[in-house]
Amino acid sequence: MASTKQVAKNFVAAPVDLRGPADDAFLTAFQVSPIRMIYYDTDMIIRDVNRAFLEIDGFSRSEVIGRPMRVVMGDAICERSRPAIEAALGGEPQVSTTWGLRRATRNRLMRVCHEPVFDSAGAVTGLIVFMEDTTELFELENRVSMHEEVFRQSTEAMCIVGLDFRFIWSNSANARTWGHTSESIVGKHLVDVIGERGYLDRAKPHLERCFAGEQVEYHFAHMSENGDIAYFDLNCVPFRNNTGEVIAAAITRRDVTSATMMKAELLRQARQDALTGLANRYALEEELELRVARCVAELGEPDTRLSALVLVDLDGFKVVNDIAGHSAGDTLLKQVADLLRTIDKTDMIARLGGDEFALVLSACTTEKVMAACQTIISALETTPFDWDGARYSVRASVGVALLDREVFETAAPSIYDVINWADRACRLAKERGGSRVAVYHAADTEIQARFEETGNLRVVQDALLNGRFELYAMPIAPIDGQSGLYHEVLLRIVGSDGQMLAPAAFISAAERHQMMVPVDKWVVRNVLERLRSAPPDLQLTVNLSGQSVGDPQFRDFLVAALDNRPEVHGRLSFEITETSAVRSMETARDLIKALRGRGCGIVLDDFGSGLSSFGYLRKFDVDMLKIDGNIIGDVANDPVQQTIVAGIVAVATAMKVRVVAEFVEDAGTLETLRELGVSFVQGYHVGRPAPWSETFGR
Repeated sequence: MASTKQVAKNFVAAPVDLRGPADDAFLTAFQVSPIRMIYYDTDMIIRDVNRAFLEIDGFSRSEVIGRPMRVVMGDAICERSRPAIEAALGGEPQVSTTWGLRRATRNRLMRVCHEPVFDSAGAVTGLIVFMEDTTELFELENRVSMHEEVFRQSTEAMCIVGLDFRFIWSNSANARTWGHTSESIVGKHLVDVIGERGYLDRAKPHLERCFAGEQVEYHFAHMSENGDIAYFDLNCVPFRNNTGEVIAAAITRRDVTSATMMKAELLRQARQDALTGLANRYALEEELELRVARCVAELGEPDTRLSALVLVDLDGFKVVNDIAGHSAGDTLLKQVADLLRTIDKTDMIARLGGDEFALVLSACTTEKVMAACQTIISALETTPFDWDGARYSVRASVGVALLDREVFETAAPSIYDVINWADRACRLAKERGGSRVAVYHAADTEIQARFEETGNLRVVQDALLNGRFELYAMPIAPIDGQSGLYHEVLLRIVGSDGQMLAPAAFISAAERHQMMVPVDKWVVRNVLERLRSAPPDLQLTVNLSGQSVGDPQFRDFLVAALDNRPEVHGRLSFEITETSAVRSMETARDLIKALRGRGCGIVLDDFGSGLSSFGYLRKFDVDMLKIDGNIIGDVANDPVQQTIVAGIVAVATAMKVRVVAEFVEDAGTLETLRELGVSFVQGYHVGRPAPWSETFGR
């Protein structure tokens, strides 16, 4: 094949018919090349150009062949190219990269080569200029370079592992983890880098899934040589070739040590009581979930293990708090926590809040559970609490809920059932005097009574929140020929099924749990509101509970409510039980005085149920008294009861107090009471309770 120098000379100077095959090949390549080419002689006269130059720059051959470079290319390009041209004419090839100046190449990055053309004697006869547009290549190289730098500098470990489990590529962060550089780790097998155990247990199974085409994410812990543990999240993505075949796995490893440790700390805090360091209620509930599930799974086994939840409620903790302060109370709780940690066979100790603790026991008999509870009680009693020179005794009531076959006979209980069982038993132990143990049994009548009471309390709370109270009225009929008709306001509760519920059991639960004040407030508000549209001569009596009578804040509420409605004062009387009046003597007398000062009447209810009724009657300024129903009894046929009623009437008459007799069930009783001087009677013979709307209209 001819030399490049000779071919260059021949294709310019030789006649066409003298060209050889090499010349033809050179000319063909010259013309079809996508790279723009110009051939100059030593005087910088254009002797030939290829097709790409003409098409891109928009010239015809006649416009460029035989013309000087300066005329065709312009002064600016000539001046910028002068050093390269001079060097190339001197025999030194020149390559430069520059931004185009002409219209066709403006804003394009051009790679320009000035290549000298030699004759057979080695003399330069001209030069060929190659002009290649490298803009896209430049941008691609920049992007690749930028990405490579990002990968190289990234703190996230990145690598590519081939199907043979050898590293194909790695950035510094990944290599540094294993004591390598990004160059030295390439080609190494995973087992030689991360160890056989890490390879077999962790890497290999996940990578095999990735090689099968699945994107895999997982978390693992790595212990360094100095014993520090780091936590990582890994993401393995299949790396495919142009045909879509998986040829490797692209792996990104992120160090999540800080986040993992923070999460663990937050979880610890979420499960731990901050004051005592014991487990908290959340952790206890988790443990109980496991216990209940295990018991269900083991029901068919002959050696089912017994678990128990033990609730410990300190007796007298409030005394320490009130006398010595909250700092002392906190210290006492820590002391109790330390004591509970000494109890044997305990799987978990938790503080539920306040002065309540819980223990979970397992793999033990009922006798051992009871022994552990007695140990707790004895240990507390024999470990006094000393604070600021004073000594306080500490006792506890303990309730036990056993997770045995009996409780799973019908259905598996929820953890809240178990906690409620232990809580009911604990309350029963406290009501029995404290410093003792009570065990929940579903058939225990006393516990069931407490359970029903709790349900009744919920009904009262629901009635207050959702408006399920209804007002009823029951007549109090005059039989003395001079008094007017009264109606006693009674309370009923609408059940969830729409049926009316008698209030006796619910009121008892409300009284036990200090809920009667809001109930009485509801009654007062609604009575005053309904009196707006009631008949103008309507006379009402409204019951007040013992809690309300003894509550100065309720007195202020009632007085303010009455002051806002002065027009109804003479139409209202308030019934106060003898027991509640005696229990809250001074408060009751203040309330009675305030009510009478506003024209309201006072009825002393359940008179005769106390041991000193006549003595206390003189201490209260009342308008009427209701004889306790037990005294009325069979008054029509019993001379003794007649004598008692006659005595009450005589004393009341002397004090100008009218008498009401309850539980009048027949005409004979009514007539007897009339003869004995009773002013009013009330009972089913006179009239049954009826809804307010039916009695007085809306």
